Amino acid sequence: MLWALFSAHLIAVPAAVAAGRASMRAGLLAAAAAPAVAAVWAAAELASGGGPATAELVWVRGLDVAIRFRADAVALMMTLLVAGVGALVMVYAAGYFRRSAAGGTRFPATMLAFSTSMLGLVWADSTWTLFIFWELTSITSFLLVGHKHVEASVRMAARRALVITAGGGLVLLAGLIVLAQEAGSSALSGLAPVSGGAAATAGVLILIGAATKSAQVPFHVWLPGAMAAPTPVSAYLHSAAMVKAGILLIAVVGPAFAEVASWKWLGIAFGVASMLWGAVGALRHRDAKLILAWGTISQLGLMVALLSAGTAKAVFAALALLFSHALFKAALFLVVGEIDVRTGTRDIGELGGLWRSMPVAFAVALLAGGSMVGLPPLVGFAAKEAAIEAVLALGGVERAVVAAGVIGGSVLTVAYTLRLLHGAFGPGPSTSVASGGLLMTAPAAILAAAGVAGYAAISSVNRIVVPAAAELSEKADAYALIRWPGLKTAFVVSVLIVGVGGVAGALWASRGVGRLPAPVGASAADGIVDKTLGFSPRLTALVQHGSLPVYLAVMGSVAVVAAVVLATEFSFGHLVWWDSPVQAALAAAVVGAALAGAFVGSRLGAALALGAVGFGVTGLFLVHGAPDLALTQLLVETVVVVGFVLGLGHLARRFPPIKNTWRSVRIAIAVAGGIAVAAALAASGSDPAGRPPVDDLVSGAAVEGGGKNVVNVILTDIRALDTLGEVVVLATAAVGILALARARSQGADPS
Repeated sequence: MLWALFSAHLIAVPAAVAAGRASMRAGLLAAAAAPAVAAVWAAAELASGGGPATAELVWVRGLDVAIRFRADAVALMMTLLVAGVGALVMVYAAGYFRRSAAGGTRFPATMLAFSTSMLGLVWADSTWTLFIFWELTSITSFLLVGHKHVEASVRMAARRALVITAGGGLVLLAGLIVLAQEAGSSALSGLAPVSGGAAATAGVLILIGAATKSAQVPFHVWLPGAMAAPTPVSAYLHSAAMVKAGILLIAVVGPAFAEVASWKWLGIAFGVASMLWGAVGALRHRDAKLILAWGTISQLGLMVALLSAGTAKAVFAALALLFSHALFKAALFLVVGEIDVRTGTRDIGELGGLWRSMPVAFAVALLAGGSMVGLPPLVGFAAKEAAIEAVLALGGVERAVVAAGVIGGSVLTVAYTLRLLHGAFGPGPSTSVASGGLLMTAPAAILAAAGVAGYAAISSVNRIVVPAAAELSEKADAYALIRWPGLKTAFVVSVLIVGVGGVAGALWASRGVGRLPAPVGASAADGIVDKTLGFSPRLTALVQHGSLPVYLAVMGSVAVVAAVVLATEFSFGHLVWWDSPVQAALAAAVVGAALAGAFVGSRLGAALALGAVGFGVTGLFLVHGAPDLALTQLLVETVVVVGFVLGLGHLARRFPPIKNTWRSVRIAIAVAGGIAVAAALAASGSDPAGRPPVDDLVSGAAVEGGGKNVVNVILTDIRALDTLGEVVVLATAAVGILALARARSQGADPS
């Protein structure tokens, strides 16, 4: 079923393009079909409570490289959010854009491509699958944020988002490789706990990668800038989809790092800093979308801190918050988008009195805002109570740090929510409002109503959240969301948070919207990118200035550096100096001829030294029992030496003078390159993967290849396409040489 759903998304992308040629609305409605089907399927699977669905496409079996999907309880919950909210947002976008809007084919297809990438990410059950779809979400989100690419500010915001999230993806790849090596498998389901220095390194790298995607301080600067995207993009990517990728990653791999202290404390540091700074940022802005964006940073920080704490109660609370946040934050973004379309502004200093002219949007904003604050009867209240109880159940310094962040961030959340609602809908000069449409109103109303329904039918929400939490932490199934917690300490803390936050929000709203804060972090990030781009031409001019020896030296140096990591990966027990003294003699002759070629001054002497190296290698092939390779090498070396001798007649007899320093550099690079190749071969031989395929090749040569010469069967059958490619390259080079020779013989200019 997973392949069928995934294929339906892929097929729907060109279908959305075709429908978009008629109008943007038609393209978006066509794009919404596949996510809607996926959401219905996920809901049905969650209701049935069956086992996880799996799918696999093996690429390299011996190296454990495969596209592997697994839709367990966590993935099904994320599928319901990603696909369900995605379908509603696409319907909303059909009313948000005018029928004649530009990009009618591009935008729906890109939205669906992003949704497909997110679907692959939440289903991923291997490190390689996760990384592929992680980077695909970065690329497709870049295209969505840069939808209005004719504006310079939009292009800058899209570039900033791509650089930070894609750069974090490379850091994540390094962490996933180390984790897979330490855990002994690339599978994400059932990761074995890891510990030690390598595990700590993997944990730090993975947390940094997750922090870039989930906009955690100090990598948060891309998210406010991404508000330059159309509101449907913000509502989808920055509530239920892209920013939740980092949260999902921390949740899935977190159990493997339960014994790694750096994982816990770095995650808590990211979370607490983001909770507080994101809430402060929301209070300082007057653009409604920016208020919601900074609030998203704060709320994502709360989830990161809880997941990093790692207790069963904290994991359960984090998933409950993830579920409720997707509902209320998407609804609030949709309301702000409708306000922008119908009034022409999102500035809360220019809005007012919309509770009369936009009563449905006002009701949706009240419900969604109340859920974000944590008021009953809304599902956000139950989730916030679970979070506070989980924090109070911690101990020691961990409890003090996380509690300070949660309480401080929650107070500020109440304040900026009240300020947002008061500025847009409260008393003030009535803003002129254009007529709206059902396509914009209905999706937001559905999401807000889901928050109320989730509280009323809290057992249904528990059937979604509890199994997901239990998969991440065995003891999490002991907890559940409840409608009324009673007069417990957590409830008293919640009441105090709402009271203090309400007073702070009222005082802040009464002082006006104030001056806009300077985008210091965004400017710094853009400055780093600009300086990097400015430095690149100078670096390119330094290493790519037309000198072939310098090119070879740079490539050789890079190859040597790449092989350094193999220095500790092999043992010497399987290595021998030689099988017979003849091999040692031939190897010494090859080394001597190569060294002589570095010092000889005549071109003819260099050609003969090069030929001596080739003939020495021919002897090594022959001694190792490879007469076919020896014959091939002998013919090639003979042709090369003869060609050199014939061609040298048109050149000076001696090379241009060369300094000893440059000669020493070239010799050093050559020696280091030889050592690097030897180290790589020794490492590959010390830890072979699987059983050598020699017997299979020998038996298959006669049966499948119809020949007794195994080497020939490999070249003509097993490596047929590779051999064909080599023949094409040689033929192309021969045609070029022939053309140059004819041009020279006719007196033409070869250039």
